[in-house]
Amino acid sequence: MILESWKKYKKRLEETLSCINEDDINSLNQLIESYMGKKSEIHILGNGGSAANANHINGDFTKTFTDESNTIRINSFADNSCFLTAASNDIDFSEAFSILIPGRINKDDLIIFLSGSGNSVNLVKCARKAKENNINTFSITGYQGGELNKICKNKIHIPVKDMEIIEDLQLIIFHCIKQNLCKKLKSKFGIKQISSKYEKRIISNEIA
Repeated sequence: MILESWKKYKKRLEETLSCINEDDINSLNQLIESYMGKKSEIHILGNGGSAANANHINGDFTKTFTDESNTIRINSFADNSCFLTAASNDIDFSEAFSILIPGRINKDDLIIFLSGSGNSVNLVKCARKAKENNINTFSITGYQGGELNKICKNKIHIPVKDMEIIEDLQLIIFHCIKQNLCKKLKSKFGIKQISSKYEKRIISNEIA
């Protein structure tokens, strides 16, 4: 019965949330905030559902932080299927991200890796090359953390052997950080983050 599965899933999600190191969440928040208003970029990389999450986060943060002084330059190469398929076909899928260093991903940039196992070969190769080029890295992994947990300078470990829970929490972490940054900007600059069309649809329950 689905209700029994729902209760178990909810319990596992809540238990995993409570096990995440909150200092690590704060470290990622501070790191992302340090890139606001800079020309340096944040690159979010992942495969499968983590790639979809990377695209979601990219779109979310790009739309939200568009003010010139508070822009966050963020991107996900997974949203470019032409690049991914060409790189995979002409070179190798395992090199699809590492070939971007140091030409497209530079020393002042930040790479955030989203991975369940932490052992995806294309992410591991990219992380190793980033380390060789002194590029800052941050990993969000589940299971045992894998090789990414060892390579990356900073990390959040989601201690659960459940890919769906891991992917849920990837988004939860970034949604929380986005709301926190919005709150800080509103407090500091009086910036209104809700557009009139958004407010009309959501607050006033009208078609817009």
